[in-house]
Amino acid sequence: MMRMARHIMAVCLVMLCSSVIAQRRDARDRALDRFEVVCDRLIELRDALRRGETISTEEVSDLKAEVGRIRTNLQKSPEGLTPEQILRFNRIRRRYNYGYELKELSPAKAVPLTYKYNIKDIQFSSRYPYHDRPYYDIGKTGFLALAQISPVPDMSFGLSLGFLRRSTGAYVSFLSNFKSKSASIDCLSDGTSAGNPVWVSGRQEKTKMRVTAGGIFRVAENVSLLAGAGYGTRKLLWENTGGDWMRVTDCSYSGVAAEAGALFTLGRRESFCLSAKVGTIAFKYIDFSVGIGYRF
Repeated sequence: MMRMARHIMAVCLVMLCSSVIAQRRDARDRALDRFEVVCDRLIELRDALRRGETISTEEVSDLKAEVGRIRTNLQKSPEGLTPEQILRFNRIRRRYNYGYELKELSPAKAVPLTYKYNIKDIQFSSRYPYHDRPYYDIGKTGFLALAQISPVPDMSFGLSLGFLRRSTGAYVSFLSNFKSKSASIDCLSDGTSAGNPVWVSGRQEKTKMRVTAGGIFRVAENVSLLAGAGYGTRKLLWENTGGDWMRVTDCSYSGVAAEAGALFTLGRRESFCLSAKVGTIAFKYIDFSVGIGYRF
């Protein structure tokens, strides 16, 4: 069982690494895409103003504020800009030079940006339509809430709550089959108790509970790794012909619990969440769980 779990975890890690490598356009590229769109639109407004047309101060203010937000998100990006992205940023600046002054960039520096052209000082009377407002937030901060289910080897349910800020976060998780049963006799799975054979009625019960807490580590635009530890217990109980319940000691475990897996945040605002985890109790019992939830 442990060998199969190791193989499954290795396959999952390989698939996860492949997914990370395959994401050629990360959030910073998408932010630069949006920066180019905003620059394009501001040039249109500037040209319209030079032709004597009336344009909307509200739209100009929104676009300038969005440029500031894009700059802030790029500065918050934990990996910083790659040399290629810095070259692209400079190309956009040179091609769409509409009044911003940008200092020389280097791979180790953030994206400095200062305003020189204050178009808000001019009065305008009409609104120019513009519909492509949304942009992608790098490293959105928010709370997570996921409902969990572990279908194998014992059906159980639970809840996971967490908080993700930029590239790191934390979570707590609870998983249980919500069953409770006590036993006054211990036995082994070979059908003996204290060296004597026991007679069973054929009825059995399983109880399971695991509580863990750990960290969340973003490794790609929509992918984060999860790892946590805590306490867990799992019991297998048989009923004997006398109606007493016996705990099967070599199939019952309690002690340190651990789990690891991946969290996927999907959607334009990363609001939809999926998780997949493998967990263990006392490093003898292994289960698998999936979760679905929302990011606030």
